[in-house]
Amino acid sequence: MAHPAPKIPEGPHGKIRYDRAKRHAAAAKAKGKSSEEIHAIFKRVIAFDPFKDTDKIPNDEAHKKYKSAIVHVKAAKAKGASADEIHSMYERIMSGTAGKHKKA
Repeated sequence: MAHPAPKIPEGPHGKIRYDRAKRHAAAAKAKGKSSEEIHAIFKRVIAFDPFKDTDKIPNDEAHKKYKSAIVHVKAAKAKGASADEIHSMYERIMSGTAGKHKKA
């Protein structure tokens, strides 16, 4: 059975969420997950809102950097950072070029 044409979510991050869902689905397929499990993973990633669902990000090594980035940009957004500042911060954290926290 062929899949229906993909519906990319609307909004500024729709394509990114779609691509992330495809990567998660491919990883699940490579691990031998069933078609139902793969579809469930895809749907969960597509529907995921990092600003509302931060606590649902797994605490494993594969998601460590992503979770750190989301926690930091969420805090920056709450302090009034601009979209450009938030995106720049996210990219620095994900690329590994962000500075380290200062010890008090």
